[in-house]
Amino acid sequence: MKNFVLTIAAAAALAACATPGEAPKSMAPLELPAGAKMEPVPAAWWKQFGDEQLNALIEEALAHNRDLARAMARIDESRAALKLARADQLPSVSASFNNSRQRMSQNGTMPLPAGTPLVTNDHRITLDVAYELDLWGRAANATSAAREELLATEYARETLRTALIAQVVQSYAALQSLDAQRRLFGEAVEAQRESLKLQRLRFNHGDIGELDIRQLDAELIGNEAQLPKLDRARGEAERALAIVLGRSPKAMIEQQVARAGKPVVASSALPADLPSDLLLRRPDVQAAEARLRAAGAQVDAARAAYFPRIALTGSVGHESTRLSQLMSGPSLLWNVVGSITQPIWNGGRLSAQKEVVQAQQLQAELDYRDSVANAFREVRNAIAAVAETRSSADSGERRAQALLRAAELTRLRYKGGEASRLDVINAERLALTAQAANADEHRALAATQADLFRALGGGWRLSLEQ
Repeated sequence: MKNFVLTIAAAAALAACATPGEAPKSMAPLELPAGAKMEPVPAAWWKQFGDEQLNALIEEALAHNRDLARAMARIDESRAALKLARADQLPSVSASFNNSRQRMSQNGTMPLPAGTPLVTNDHRITLDVAYELDLWGRAANATSAAREELLATEYARETLRTALIAQVVQSYAALQSLDAQRRLFGEAVEAQRESLKLQRLRFNHGDIGELDIRQLDAELIGNEAQLPKLDRARGEAERALAIVLGRSPKAMIEQQVARAGKPVVASSALPADLPSDLLLRRPDVQAAEARLRAAGAQVDAARAAYFPRIALTGSVGHESTRLSQLMSGPSLLWNVVGSITQPIWNGGRLSAQKEVVQAQQLQAELDYRDSVANAFREVRNAIAAVAETRSSADSGERRAQALLRAAELTRLRYKGGEASRLDVINAERLALTAQAANADEHRALAATQADLFRALGGGWRLSLEQ
């Protein structure tokens, strides 16, 4: 036993001489301010839009979206890889039963003593155990790396989930905007058709000239031309959303995307200032950090490969030439073997493997830094976009109301003989265009709000411990 211990110590000393410098330390994760903690953010943040139809569509997307299903399959793959890594830390146990019968040659190179039976039987049953002592943490670090990779895939799924919800919100708002524009132009066309009928009667009676009729007809044709364009855009948007919802081609044809007529707008107010530490809640940042930790564990595992591998194997069982005597006492057999394997020269394989994982660790660190910088950029852009689109939507609402009133007054002046038919047409065109633009501004506001929720990882609340 003393010689065995000395052998292990000598092998470890040789490994220490062969091991390069220490592995680089992982970059420290972001930390919250002293005394601060994150409050749980409601998972269903999209319910702040207050639209039951939207809620139902998001639930449908979460249940049937195929990209999300693929992400779940990747999580299952990583979970199985973690099980494999853990299995390397446990002993392996197997049982075997062998039954052989053979006849030896009388004319072989080794003459047989007289009376030796030419035909022999051998029955053997054993229980075998093998275990590698993980003194240097090679298997433990491989398990840690697999665990962090599993976390990274789970965070990646959350990133995709948040982006998917934001996409549904934005597509839903786009459909509502197209619905509103289609309704506005449709109502304008119906009103202009009725007006043109009346004006034709007046023209036939000589009350108005041909100029008025041609102006009305041209405006009607222009608005009618918008209807098929809006119908096509609405159909394309609806089918694109159906793909995100995970619907089949048949369902795309037979089922419409249900939506409310009122534009969606989130009810929550935006705080005046947002601490940068809230980026911790972003799953893509958490995924990058997990991959960085996994890369560090892989480096530690590669370093451990320089040290000797110590394996213990043993077996116990019975062997007999007669099956009836297989389980008897004299048939007992067992063996225990301890082995030490110390890499000495392998053509630079271990050094190359260590260089590979160190390069991968550097890439993971750069990816982590990029994810943090990208998170800052997205949050700041989203905050500015929400403020700008909210202001634009408010201004557009006021402008549309003002132009509607202006069109009404122009019609009154026309009836009083103070304005021309062209003045009325221009005023109504401006009012219609402003209303359509206002519908699109409501879409943009909902889209930027969804982007802000996505950029913040689902919320922004921070509380301080008392």
